[in-house]
Amino acid sequence: MKRKSVLKRIAAAAMAAAMAIGFAGCSSSGTSSASSDGPLTLDKIKANGKLTVATEAAYEPFEYLDGEKIVGYNADLFAKICEDLGVELEYIDLPFQGILAGLEAKKYDVVGATLGITAERASKYTMTYPIQNGTTVFVKRKNDDSIQSIADMEGKKVGTQTSCYNEADTKKYNEQLIANGGSGYAELLTYDSFPEAFLELKNGRIDLVAQNYASCAAVVKNNPDDYVIVADANGNAEYVGTDTWVGWAVRPEDTELSDFINSEIHKFKEDGTLAELQTKWFGATTELPEENYIPAE
Repeated sequence: MKRKSVLKRIAAAAMAAAMAIGFAGCSSSGTSSASSDGPLTLDKIKANGKLTVATEAAYEPFEYLDGEKIVGYNADLFAKICEDLGVELEYIDLPFQGILAGLEAKKYDVVGATLGITAERASKYTMTYPIQNGTTVFVKRKNDDSIQSIADMEGKKVGTQTSCYNEADTKKYNEQLIANGGSGYAELLTYDSFPEAFLELKNGRIDLVAQNYASCAAVVKNNPDDYVIVADANGNAEYVGTDTWVGWAVRPEDTELSDFINSEIHKFKEDGTLAELQTKWFGATTELPEENYIPAE
């Protein structure tokens, strides 16, 4: 998923030279269990005593810093994965720019940042089973009864973040409204950040914000008196654009690790762990696929 943080962009530039020789972690330098002599196996990870996971801890509620500790939905999942594997979790906080290149360079074992699963990424890395839904939805003010479904967008002011896929999805849905004989939105406004867009929504300057489902669910959970996700008559969130899922990345040759992570995600679905953590961090549960989640293009 796209991150836009001035602080992180500055950090990325400052670390560019350092990345040629290694990556600095938030509490340690980080050492991958991988080596040049073949794929990373579970035995190698166990021998090293830890699973090294790289992320950018700036994407609440998935991963963010609480003091010097990385916390969030992904952090909870990796903690349980490492507990089952019998190793420690070593988290490394890095700028998002270049994080996948570091995986290729074997600086760490897995990229545990919240990654949109795309055909391009899947051609280079093994993308795990999805851990959340990243498809675009709309959020309205809780007391706005003029919007009962996404069919009620005619004449509304819609906001989203500039240069993210949610903007493209929102434009396409407006084109669909017009193609069906409607007038479309009154206006589509773009903002530098989603928090800015949500503040405009709260203050009544726009009528809707378009963002990915998981992030919107977290916003609604934390602001239940202010916002709701636009849903159908049965209370199910209404999506626009292409189905988008988010997951993690593993080197393609490290099949034991990717298979183990996928088996853990499956187990967490079966034993209720995933539903528990989704409720904790997003306020609602989400059905997630284990096949056909990688787009064709």
